[in-house]
Amino acid sequence: MKCNEQNCDFFVASEFRREYDGACLQMRMSYCPAAHLFLFLVQWTDCNLAGALGLLRILIYKVYADGTTTMSTHERKASIREFYAVIYPSLAQLHEGINEVEDRKQKAICIERYRRREEDHKRVISEIDDNIEEECGICMEINNKVVLPTCSHAMCIKCYRDWRSRSQSCPFCRDSLKRVNSADLWIYTDNRDIVDMATVRRENLRRLFMYIDKLPTVIPESVFEVYDSHVK
Repeated sequence: MKCNEQNCDFFVASEFRREYDGACLQMRMSYCPAAHLFLFLVQWTDCNLAGALGLLRILIYKVYADGTTTMSTHERKASIREFYAVIYPSLAQLHEGINEVEDRKQKAICIERYRRREEDHKRVISEIDDNIEEECGICMEINNKVVLPTCSHAMCIKCYRDWRSRSQSCPFCRDSLKRVNSADLWIYTDNRDIVDMATVRRENLRRLFMYIDKLPTVIPESVFEVYDSHVK
């Protein structure tokens, strides 16, 4: 139980805000009236059984920049299973992504300090090497390439399909390709295919918000709903 509360506190400390309204999501533990008696009777069991019986759930609400919240007026509920299967891993991944971005920024600053002297000389050589590396070894064109898993030779997908229709061996080393299927090929990625961590973090955050928006809402106990200008 304490572990669950600590993980909820971890979510509260994660101030990831939405883009369109600036609201961040927070959560709290919710117990049904029979939960305290049940937990007292089965103190030796973990909370998985209580969560499966619906005695425990996670309530998620919004907190806006001006301090107003939607607690008790417009909340969404998640089960213990949903929390540990999707929400908590997503938050942990977002925090790891932030740390990785900061580390990369610091490394980039250090590298930049010692790289400026040789930058002009290396730029020309680097451009030539990049063009040679990106070219297909068969048609000499710059296309998306695949790598053979057996011998690690690379070629564009067009040349691979054309060559595979006529031969069962690698065009460079003649290694057998009889047991190599299309699903076994490795995709060769270049700088154009690499997405920066900021974009990945923004996309992961968007997916997390979409998942939470699909969770069922909690019906307020009061018949009269409190008016909140942020709730639409």
